[in-house]
Amino acid sequence: MQHDASPEPTPPVRIGRARFRDLDTVCDLLSLVSPGEPVPRTVPVALSLPPGRLTHGDCLCLTARRGDRIVGVLMASPPHWTETHPLRIELVRSVLYIGGVAVAPDVRGQGIASELLRAAEHHSRLAGLRLLVLEHPPGLAGFYTRHGYTAGQERLLVALPNGMQVRKMPGHQSAVKPLVPGVGLTEVPGAPARVVTGLLPGCAVPPSARYRHGRLVL
Repeated sequence: MQHDASPEPTPPVRIGRARFRDLDTVCDLLSLVSPGEPVPRTVPVALSLPPGRLTHGDCLCLTARRGDRIVGVLMASPPHWTETHPLRIELVRSVLYIGGVAVAPDVRGQGIASELLRAAEHHSRLAGLRLLVLEHPPGLAGFYTRHGYTAGQERLLVALPNGMQVRKMPGHQSAVKPLVPGVGLTEVPGAPARVVTGLLPGCAVPPSARYRHGRLVL
């Protein structure tokens, strides 16, 4: 009697620090995030950084490997709007922007993106970050909601001591996930989206706040 051979078990996925020699594969996967658009020039710069608070200085660059093959990647860094902000130092220590999560098409639907997100959250908490933010196509709102994000917002609104930070990416929606108590989202009358409150000291939004003409009125 012949017996069919049992299928080989699927090797587990390992999440780890991206290496500079992985650059070509990382860029190939990230090109799937926004087809037709160039991969940000900051990617090779980030991969060249030594470990710091995160895997690459203030950036987080993770790969998902199955055997010797890279099947997924996550790239995160301080939000671009922090680069010229007067509170840059405090913001870089507090908020991380997930710029891309990509999985090879032939292995999607196997939880790899979820593992990358969980690893990113773990690294971020260990680094003392207080908030994760990202931008996503409308069709992915449900995915990020299932992972604890407030997703599907038309823009990102962050209350800061020196005013409101507003971010809107055409064709995309915003998602945020507070990582510590004291940081949250609040409804403000007149605001086009919930407002992030408590990110930095002195920027908690009081119940009396109103949003008028693009400004937060306390």
